[in-house]
Amino acid sequence: MHWKWGGAVLVQLAVTAICWPYDESLTDFNLNENKEASNPAEYWGEWPNHTYFPSPENWRFPIYTLFLDRFVNGDPTNDNSNDTLFEHDLNSNQMRHGGDVVGLVDTLDYLQGMGIKVCLN
Repeated sequence: MHWKWGGAVLVQLAVTAICWPYDESLTDFNLNENKEASNPAEYWGEWPNHTYFPSPENWRFPIYTLFLDRFVNGDPTNDNSNDTLFEHDLNSNQMRHGGDVVGLVDTLDYLQGMGIKVCLN
């Protein structure tokens, strides 16, 4: 039971270390140089001899990662790909969901409506 508390404390320390505000005594360890920042999104730093690469204009370009087998089953006739009895056994962790390219093509309008511009597989 104690190991659970240890794990919770470790996670809390990790989150605190990542979001540590500016402290003069921690300048050797902390990359944050914004003294007024209270939110990690406001942190910044400057380092000598470092070449900065500007962020692209479309850095928030919506990308959607999908796993075709877990997406939409557009053609149920190809579900039994391995001729196995347990192709749709709900207790199996090796189950295929049946998603395929036909399902992806059928839902392209849906993805476009969500604002998705790029699909990664």
